[in-house]
Amino acid sequence: MGEMLLKVENLTAAYGGIKALHGVSLEVEEGKIVSVLGANGAGKTTLLKCISSVMKPTGGSISFAGTTVAKKPYAVVKSGLVQAPEGRQILSSLTVYENLMVGAYLRKDKKGIGDDLEYVYSLFPRLKEREKQYGGLLSGGEQQMLAISRAIMAHPRMILLDEPSLGLSPLVVSQIFEILKTLKDRGLSILLVEQNAYKALSISDSAYIMSVGTIVRHGEAAELLEDDSLTQAYLG
Repeated sequence: MGEMLLKVENLTAAYGGIKALHGVSLEVEEGKIVSVLGANGAGKTTLLKCISSVMKPTGGSISFAGTTVAKKPYAVVKSGLVQAPEGRQILSSLTVYENLMVGAYLRKDKKGIGDDLEYVYSLFPRLKEREKQYGGLLSGGEQQMLAISRAIMAHPRMILLDEPSLGLSPLVVSQIFEILKTLKDRGLSILLVEQNAYKALSISDSAYIMSVGTIVRHGEAAELLEDDSLTQAYLG
């Protein structure tokens, strides 16, 4: 057993008085890929916003590497927990290279930054080719590659990914999910929020299934993949 890196206990959250999360608990062990699945409106994005301190929960606790998660998003990043947000949020007026450097802005280790830049270019050669292009000119798939790479540039222990397959072709999705497995092999932990249940389960160690703000199932990914009734009931 590795270290329990992320621990969410009995989390509640609300949007404008409407409860979005009702006592959600989950754990991610170091070096594992854990996915959170569920239809739209299940509360998946709210959960990630609370973990990265973009949103303040109304109850429960979140700890990362044994410490309560910081109150400010930049401090969460500094602790080693980095989100690649939904919709990629690439800075369109900056080049690919500049976007990557934004990911590294809290770091002081020049050599480490250079090494990680080489690493993301080796993972995604297309970004190297487009290094001087503006972020806004990239395709959706390239923007997703850049969002993941920008997160890696922060040198995290764990990445939160929100719907990385959204709007991308099956081929590009397969490429990106292959890279996620490579990152795991390098020791990175990943919490993956995803609508594409089959794809997510195929690379995950375990998964949580959410429906209307609660966790309805948790189990090994391989077991959940074989349960057809489950995929039909919650994942559409």
